[in-house]
Amino acid sequence: METRKLEVFLAVAEERSFTRAAERLHIVQSGVSTSVRSLERELGTPLFDRTAQRITLTEAGRALAPEARRVLAAVRHARQAVQEAGGGLRGTLELGVLFGVTPDHIRESLAVFRERFPMVDIRLRAPEARGAAGHIERLRDGSMDLAVLITIGAVPGIDLYPLTDGEVVLACPPGHRLAGAPSIGLHDVVEETFIDFPPGWGVRGAVDRAFVTAGIQQRHITFETGDMSSILDLVRLRAGIAFVPVPITADVKDLRFVPVRPRPPTYQIALAASRVRRPSPVSRQFLRTVLASDDDTAAAAWRRRRGAHTDE
Repeated sequence: METRKLEVFLAVAEERSFTRAAERLHIVQSGVSTSVRSLERELGTPLFDRTAQRITLTEAGRALAPEARRVLAAVRHARQAVQEAGGGLRGTLELGVLFGVTPDHIRESLAVFRERFPMVDIRLRAPEARGAAGHIERLRDGSMDLAVLITIGAVPGIDLYPLTDGEVVLACPPGHRLAGAPSIGLHDVVEETFIDFPPGWGVRGAVDRAFVTAGIQQRHITFETGDMSSILDLVRLRAGIAFVPVPITADVKDLRFVPVRPRPPTYQIALAASRVRRPSPVSRQFLRTVLASDDDTAAAAWRRRRGAHTDE
C-alpha cells in the first residue's frame, strides 16, 4: 500500500470533498479520484459514500482513517530521524493552533524556529468541529506533533506545558440591558439566550464549569459554533449573548464586553504533546524553542518550577 494513496484518502476524508482535497494537495481532481479508486480496489471495499450533496466515510473508511494517520506519522518521524542523523534538521512540524487566542510566545517561537531551521516546513492546523478534542485525537494518533490547547484540567495521555492563563468575558450588542454594566454575575444572565462553542471546546468547558460552581445547572444555548467570527456576528445580530476569551476583544469595537465577577470563568492555554508517543526530532526541537529560558515568558516560569518534559 503506497503512502501517497493514504495521504490522498485522508485529505478527502478531512475535507469531505474531492475538489478541496485536490486543492490542498496541489494535484488535479482526477488524480485524487484515481488514487481513491485504486486504494478501494486494493482494499476490496468502498471507503466513501458519494452523493451529489456530500462525501462521507463508510464504516471501512472510518476504520482506516486513524490507522492511516498512524502509518503516515511513523513514516514522517522515521524520515526526520534519518535526515537529522545526516546533518541538519529537516522535515515537517504539524502544529495545532487556536486562531485568535494563540499566545504571542508561540508565534515568536515559530519565527525563531524558522530562522534556525529553515529546512523544516511548518503546517499550522486549525481546530476541527470537535475543537480541543480534535487536536487531542490527532496528538494521540500521531498525525499532529504538538498543539496549543485551551484546557481546564489534566488530559489523559497528554503532557501539558502551560503558557498562560485566560479569562472569559460576556459579549453583548450595544443597547443590551447588560451592555453598560461594570460587571455581571452568572445569576444575572440565567434568563438570557446564548451563542456558544460546542462541547469539547476549552472556553465552553470553562463556562460550563463556572455555571455549575455557581449552582446553575442549565442555560439556554440557541447556537453552537466553533467559528469565533460567526459567534461575534450572531451577537451583533442580537441572536443572543456569548462568553468569549479576553484576547479577541482587543480588535472588536462595535460590541460591549462585560467582566464576570466575582469569579470569572478561567482557562489555561498550554502547549500539548502526546505522553505515549516518542516525539519526532522536529517536534522535540520546537518544544525546546518554546520552553527556552526567557524570563518574560510564562512557559519559562513554569519550566523553572516544574522542569520541562522534553525527551533529551
